[in-house]
Amino acid sequence: MQVKIKEFIEKTGLKEPLYPGKRLIQACVVGEFKSHSIVYDWRDPKILKIDIRAGANGITLPLKELKKYPVSFQAATHVIIEINEDEEEGSTGKSGSGRRAPKSRFSKVVEGSIPAAGKISEMVVMGKEIAKEAFGKVFEALADQIEKLKVSPTELMAKASDLVTKYTPPSFMEAKGDEQASYSYDRDKIGPMFGISPG
Repeated sequence: MQVKIKEFIEKTGLKEPLYPGKRLIQACVVGEFKSHSIVYDWRDPKILKIDIRAGANGITLPLKELKKYPVSFQAATHVIIEINEDEEEGSTGKSGSGRRAPKSRFSKVVEGSIPAAGKISEMVVMGKEIAKEAFGKVFEALADQIEKLKVSPTELMAKASDLVTKYTPPSFMEAKGDEQASYSYDRDKIGPMFGISPG
């Protein structure tokens, strides 16, 4: 999924400028053992990683401290955006070979331009990898939550699960009522998987 980086940064309300080579921490102070931080790590110019961490200082907490936070903040939640290479190239003149030399990433930042777009290559919420089909919904929800300075990994996971088809359970289990499709259970096919011989 393609992401317009500048628009995302503006949407989140990040006050400090973010550009390749920089790492920023945005604190979300909600309450004791509920505060968390958004870490924007762009030290590798080819990758922007947005990491949600327990605690307001952006560091990885020792296990003894981490255990005091809700489970939703104990497991990894992050997004990795690979910067589009064609957005990284410019020209600073001609090299000896007659070809245009690519502009350095540093010189582009000095000029006030940052890469305009990237592609989400990985999204993890509460330690679970999110399917590509759900990237758009989850990323949009993440941007909204960051804007309010209150990230809820459980709500992000709910956005991802909205795209999962829920099937009716077998007859011996009670339906929850939110099923979207019915599934035909064939005892002869399923039984051997659980050591039950066909009837």
